[in-house]
Amino acid sequence: MIKGLQQISLLLGVSALIGAWLTVPALAQSGDWKKVWDTTVAAANKEGQLTISGPSGTAWREQLMTFQKSYPNIKVNVTAAASRDFWPRVIKEREAKLSLWDFRIGGPDNLSYNIKSMGYIAPVRDMLILPEVVDDNVWYGGIDGIFLDTQKKYFLGFGIYEENIAYYNKKFITDANAGDLKTIVDPKWAGKISMADPRAGSPLTASGAMIKTYGEDFLRKLMVNQKPVIVKEPRQQMDWLSSGRYPISIGVPTIAFVELEARGASIEEFQKMTGPRTWTQGVGGIQALTDAPHPNATKVFINWLLTRDVQKQIMTAVKMNSRRKDVPLGDPESAIDYSHLSEYVGGQTELMQPYQKRASEIFREVIQ
Repeated sequence: MIKGLQQISLLLGVSALIGAWLTVPALAQSGDWKKVWDTTVAAANKEGQLTISGPSGTAWREQLMTFQKSYPNIKVNVTAAASRDFWPRVIKEREAKLSLWDFRIGGPDNLSYNIKSMGYIAPVRDMLILPEVVDDNVWYGGIDGIFLDTQKKYFLGFGIYEENIAYYNKKFITDANAGDLKTIVDPKWAGKISMADPRAGSPLTASGAMIKTYGEDFLRKLMVNQKPVIVKEPRQQMDWLSSGRYPISIGVPTIAFVELEARGASIEEFQKMTGPRTWTQGVGGIQALTDAPHPNATKVFINWLLTRDVQKQIMTAVKMNSRRKDVPLGDPESAIDYSHLSEYVGGQTELMQPYQKRASEIFREVIQ
């Protein structure tokens, strides 16, 4: 019996030692972040610059450029580009053995996920350093929740809101049923619709959601029978929506409404069409590139971008909602009901890509 007790005591002692040993890396990691951060900042200052692709709109550019106030030794170059234009450019550059970009601020789509499969997307999760950024408790859904890819490490989304697929101008459309997206394929709206370039971005995300909810025939009717005018410039699309030339718009970015209101115009007449309940990060996301020319400056910027104070400042300026719990809503009307999040379609998630791929195939068939 004494021998048995001795064996148990020995096992307990070994277990205690193993438990203590297992906690050492975690403690060391929590204590080492400052050293890692200081080393990264020092290396970033030596690199001295960043080359970023960012969202369209002066408000976004102004907010991203405030990074230089905190890190004056790092010069930031921001070029606005949509996914449909940026990623083909990256492919051509990589074919020429050029790595010119550090990362992109914007939303992912089918094209973006294809780029990941080509090996050009770096794991952003590995770049997170600051305690207030890696803390599971500050993010809705935790750290896993802010990643849109199935591996939970490549496509980070710091923004989240209920996506509005289409809007109409109630000054020109008074039909009581106009608020239902399903009625957009009614023949009476033919020739009255504008659509942002559907090859990527918000309209492609929206089209994937429409296929998932209403089926392929719905999207075909929209594109073939309704003859939407395809437009690349958000400001042009807003002008048409305002004037009534095309009083229904699909894929208008949120920032277009923000900038129109900033110019003194009213946006009260614009009503959203209710459709599939979809959450999106919009342009509030990060895609980092492999072999980035300024890897340390990239880490510094990304961590800076995800802090509470910076998120609060940006969301107020561009009227979006952060996925951080401690940041006030920039646009309360588009806030997500997290208690029913499972009922939403995650428009930009990797799981939605088969629907977006099918939408892309339909666009190639019907758009001349």
